[in-house]
Amino acid sequence: MSRAYRIKILKQAKIDAEIESNAFRKQKDDIIKEKFCQVDHDIELEKIVYDRQVDATIKKYDEHVAQVKERVIGNLLDLVMDIKPEIHHNFKVRKEINETGTYTRIIDPLQSASRC
Repeated sequence: MSRAYRIKILKQAKIDAEIESNAFRKQKDDIIKEKFCQVDHDIELEKIVYDRQVDATIKKYDEHVAQVKERVIGNLLDLVMDIKPEIHHNFKVRKEINETGTYTRIIDPLQSASRC
């Protein structure tokens, strides 16, 4: 009788341990789900803030484009329409070599400083 009683107690203890384990697991799962919900909420808030910043930046760029559009188009048209023919540097060098047989390089300090 004591053996049957021990087996019965062990089975009951096993069932109780399983119930307690499941309750603990459910409690931890609920905590994790709550944390995930909080993280998802925080992500949504960050997304809203980020979208507002992007929209504000795009609006600022659109306003800037609207302000300078005419000026840029005018500058481009001036560059295309106002042709200023100049002799290429290589042609000048070739001409000097043909005439004198040598080329003397004169360094303009203003131009050499602007290239650096």
